Amino acid sequence: MQVLPGQKGEGLARVYLELSKEYSYIDPARTVEYAKLAMPIILENQNKEQETYANLLLGAGYLFLGDFEAGKKYTEVGLELANEIRHIEYTCIGQNSLAAYYMNVGEYDMAVQLFHETVEKAKDAGLEDRAATAQLNLGSILTNRGERTKGLRHLLEALAYFEKEGNPQIIARILNNVAVNYHAWKDYDKALEFYERTLVTYRELGDFVGQAIVINNIGEIYKDKKEYQKALSYYQLTLQIAQTAEVGDYYSAYGWIGLAETYLLLGEYQLSRENVNLAFAVFERLKMQEGIANAKLILSKINLAENRLPEALLDVDESLALSVKIGIIDLEKEGYSVKSAVLEKQKRYKEAFDMLKMYAQKSDTLYNEERTNDFAQLRSELEMSEKQNEIELLQKNNQIKDLQINRQKTQTQFLFLTVGLLVVVSLVMFSYMKSRKNASDLLQEKNRQINEQHDELVRVNETKDKFMSIIGHDLRNPIGAFKDVLDQLADFPEMFSDELRQQIIHELRDEAESTYFLLDNLLSWAKSQKNSIAYKPERLELSTLVSNTFLLNSRLSESKQIRLRSDVNGDHVAYADQNMTSLILRNLISNAIKFTREGGEVAITAKESGDWVTVSVADTGIGISREQQSRLFNENNPISTYGTNHEKGSGLGLLLCKEFVDIHGGTLAVHSEPGKGSTFTFTLKKYKDTI
Repeated sequence: MQVLPGQKGEGLARVYLELSKEYSYIDPARTVEYAKLAMPIILENQNKEQETYANLLLGAGYLFLGDFEAGKKYTEVGLELANEIRHIEYTCIGQNSLAAYYMNVGEYDMAVQLFHETVEKAKDAGLEDRAATAQLNLGSILTNRGERTKGLRHLLEALAYFEKEGNPQIIARILNNVAVNYHAWKDYDKALEFYERTLVTYRELGDFVGQAIVINNIGEIYKDKKEYQKALSYYQLTLQIAQTAEVGDYYSAYGWIGLAETYLLLGEYQLSRENVNLAFAVFERLKMQEGIANAKLILSKINLAENRLPEALLDVDESLALSVKIGIIDLEKEGYSVKSAVLEKQKRYKEAFDMLKMYAQKSDTLYNEERTNDFAQLRSELEMSEKQNEIELLQKNNQIKDLQINRQKTQTQFLFLTVGLLVVVSLVMFSYMKSRKNASDLLQEKNRQINEQHDELVRVNETKDKFMSIIGHDLRNPIGAFKDVLDQLADFPEMFSDELRQQIIHELRDEAESTYFLLDNLLSWAKSQKNSIAYKPERLELSTLVSNTFLLNSRLSESKQIRLRSDVNGDHVAYADQNMTSLILRNLISNAIKFTREGGEVAITAKESGDWVTVSVADTGIGISREQQSRLFNENNPISTYGTNHEKGSGLGLLLCKEFVDIHGGTLAVHSEPGKGSTFTFTLKKYKDTI
């Protein structure tokens, strides 16, 4: 046991703990060594606070060494002691380490929850250092899951704090994670700039763990840039540092993974298999689920290249199961692409196409995240527009003030005239009172106009926001999927048989009709928001309108084997706008088909009651919960869900139905129970010969 001269008892234990802390990021093996030296002294003196800290340092050290189960064991002991002695800072340290454990073994939801709790607890206790550390880790995990904009926001908040404190070690960690973001956005030059800045700091500090991580990341950059020899040299340097500095197999495993991926791209399949097997053994021993999923994906690619199709399918299925479980979208997306290729080689074209659609869907999910900045730019432009409106309002206020100043000048002139012309005092006073009233009326009128303009501008801006949201998601998603599928058809025609190509064409036609229907709703809604849609009531035979609507929805109903039934007859005649009523029926019937399972029924009925005709659209579908019913007609929080066959929806159709029924002076209501179907009922004025 190492002994420090002049130190003993609690003082010696305190020195060992300080040394353990200082080595936390530089040499985790030393962190463990000094914490273990402190432990027997602490237990002999029965110092609970030091015992808590020693366990937390041991937990952090083992986590950095890649021994996750040992790290978890010591962290949980330390966390229990911290709660027992009510030490908030140690509780935050323990929660942060436990979250890091969950992050490393792939339980990302639990890790994110713990990091959020740690941030809030640290902020409430005024522990800025602990809050910033948790935000750093939260930014890292969100970036890794594909939520890059959110991740970058947390990283920059942490960076602001540690730059103020002047902590180069943690600043380097943050810059490394910022570089990961740039790498994900394919800005390789910017990513390399940040990696090289980080590497300089780690070398100055003698931080071998940090050097291994950053050098491996630089290898990833050169691999993605297709500079394979450079990539191999960086991965081999990663292995050299990890093995020479004895920082643990955990970091060696990432070097082996990099080598395996690069050799695979070079067609060196045997070398690729040897390296991925080395990495897989480490990941499996450490229960590192993301690493296992990645290794299995590489093995499936090797087996596919060597035409070992059953083994390739088994490996990619294992990779996909883990990727979905832990929520790594990049791995999911690549897994679906590889599985599609395997199934296509096995001539299982329908399943291959399904996997291709899943690939397109996951690509679209990543696209949403990576295009957040574009939408932020649009938002900025809208805010600039609002600011311009404020400026115009201020200018009008200034004009009013000018009128007030002129009025005051007029009053002064009148006062001087009254002194010299007493004989006309009554005329002057009358003129003055009339002028004052006119000015007041003018002010009130201008204020009223300004308020109306302000309200109109607010409404227009809200409409723009909603319009952008629908265009940015509900229209762009299917069009993006169109593009991906058409790209595959154009770039790889040989992988599609005639049968599969015909199937794709039929599915693209169905998707095009769905998108056209959404666009039609969107344009109708835009017109209604601008008050430019015309209301022209006329005599309408509802049976004819229902039959036409059934015809428009026939292909969708036939594809799901749903029976369409109408009890509306020629006696049911309404006095209503044909275009609006047609849109109401089209949306309600389309929704009924969308949320009814195969073999179900959609029925339309009508009955007269006094001056009104009541029309009901009933289905045998999945029903709607009470919570969802409360949001159906809420413009500020509309509901948008997928149908029983994953048909898309925007939530816009029901809002249009409600608005058009209101224009007719009628009512729109819903009755539904989950699992028992839904009935939407609306009323229209009954046509009368004397109307």
